[in-house]
Amino acid sequence: MIYANAKRVGLVLSLLFVLGLICYLPVQAAGTETQNGYRTDKYVMQYLTIDVPEDYIVLDTSLKDADYRWVDAEINDPGTIKKEYESRGVVAVYFIPGTHSYIYFIQKKSDEALKTFDITEYSDDDLIAYAKKQLPEMEDTVYDVSTYDHPDMKMYRVSVVQTTDDGISEVIYGTIVNGMGIQFSMDDSRNREGLKEELLLDFINHIKLTTKMTREEYSARVRKTWITIGCFFGGGILLMVIMYIISKQQKKKKKKKIDTVSKKLYDFRMRRKDGKVDLTNIKYEVETDYDAKLIEAYSTYNFWFKNIKKELVMALIYVAFVGYATYLGSTFVCIVGITVAFLLLYFKFSGKEKFQDNQMKRYEIKKKKSVTAVYRFYDEFFTLSGIDSIAEYIYPQVFKMANYQGYLLLYISDDNALVIDVEKLPDEDRTAFINFIYEKSR
Repeated sequence: MIYANAKRVGLVLSLLFVLGLICYLPVQAAGTETQNGYRTDKYVMQYLTIDVPEDYIVLDTSLKDADYRWVDAEINDPGTIKKEYESRGVVAVYFIPGTHSYIYFIQKKSDEALKTFDITEYSDDDLIAYAKKQLPEMEDTVYDVSTYDHPDMKMYRVSVVQTTDDGISEVIYGTIVNGMGIQFSMDDSRNREGLKEELLLDFINHIKLTTKMTREEYSARVRKTWITIGCFFGGGILLMVIMYIISKQQKKKKKKKIDTVSKKLYDFRMRRKDGKVDLTNIKYEVETDYDAKLIEAYSTYNFWFKNIKKELVMALIYVAFVGYATYLGSTFVCIVGITVAFLLLYFKFSGKEKFQDNQMKRYEIKKKKSVTAVYRFYDEFFTLSGIDSIAEYIYPQVFKMANYQGYLLLYISDDNALVIDVEKLPDEDRTAFINFIYEKSR
């Protein structure tokens, strides 16, 4: 059971690790509520928000080829276009229906950008010089470089004109903030009405920088991020290791128990064969109705309370790691931690329901309403009749006892217990009966 739970934890953490990596990619978040005909698109990884008219269509590589937005944006080969986006570092493309124009939002990741880190404080001459260094030398191409003072950041503007007959004209606005190069561009390769720079400028002027960091703050954030991720997933791995160790110890303990019980069972059968076992003196006899109430109580204890101490220890370790990671400032880790907890609870709850349903089917409770089991307890053994075939057990076969909602559960395997309705005994005999079973099964 513990080993199975460890595998479930491993599977859940692996899936969430992949999801976590996806969350760190430069993808566009869902827009906020539309106000005055505008919506706000959030780009968490680029520390930007953009207010755009609500009819602007956003395209990115996460869209499926069959998504209606490709058709609305007049793109017939989305598979090819997405490969082009990936190669260019496109975060998103905005299609403007009224003018059939495209605005490209591109992220430039490079050591040079990280080294430069921030050009918003550059002088105009320094900014122009920097932008010119980034331009490739191409024949039949004319560049015009200038600066643009955006309300939140300083940007360079590059006009690109190819002088060939079929040449393309393009305008690029770019900057580097927080160690990341970003560009916004428009060209006339797809635009029916030519390049409309006023649309691009309006788009850029609605961009807001949500976070501006110094190089030291950025380095601290990166360290904190890795510590957070390491803490969370390291905690998960530690949990799996602890659960594996516990599982190994339990297997050794169980094997030792089985060997001991096998010897005692063999000795009991030999003595019984020789007539040395008392078969007449019944210490206690208890009738138990296996009904829906009993199955419910048995299933609930089996899945929620049987290993409650170990699971609480695991939960405390888990909460400590997730709590520490959240304390470091990671909302993502907090969300993932809560998700993992709910998934594990779901696995446990769904297992309980399936187990309960199997027990109901086994004893045909839905048809018969109940079936009566008769337990007879002798000095050295006890018998069960009335359900299945007549079974006989020696007390050492009981390796765990539990008293839950008036039922005594005698576990003869990890997940299989014999359930006895203690309330069928007189009040004065119940404590003595439980102590008798406990002493005999020690």
